Amino acid sequence: IKLSQVIGFGDSSNDISMLKVVGKAVAMGNANNDVKAIADEVTLTNDNDGIPHTLKALLN
Repeated sequence: IKLSQVIGFGDSSNDISMLKVVGKAVAMGNANNDVKAIADEVTLTNDNDGIPHTLKALLN
């Protein structure tokens, strides 16, 4: 699988390096502002099922 085909989800500064190399970078709604700034999109918080929400939208 090419990195351009990978979706990454993150919420903390330690996720930034990963989010910079994946094809689609998604910040969680509760992510810090540094993560949100580099993400392609911001989803719902982890308490509100942000990952399933984004995956459903991408697969429909």
